[in-house]
Amino acid sequence: MNKLIEKNFSSVLLVITCYFLFTISNSLKESSRYNSDLRACAKMKTFINDKESSELYKQKAAAATKVPVNFIGEYCKKITQQNIF
Repeated sequence: MNKLIEKNFSSVLLVITCYFLFTISNSLKESSRYNSDLRACAKMKTFINDKESSELYKQKAAAATKVPVNFIGEYCKKITQQNIF
């Protein structure tokens, strides 16, 4: 009886540990994607005064963030405002 309880307890602990590791992994993935999007928007905004470079970096930012080019300005504005404390 004691071994059965020990075996079940070990399985429950293993499941809980796996759940937390999976949650942490997803959190890190989302954080990484957010930071990548911020970097792409920052590069786009750096070259906003140069017409030729602006279009190029707009397209690069749209490709990196997977947002259509005509909506990239609004998307960048939205994620930049989220970053303000």
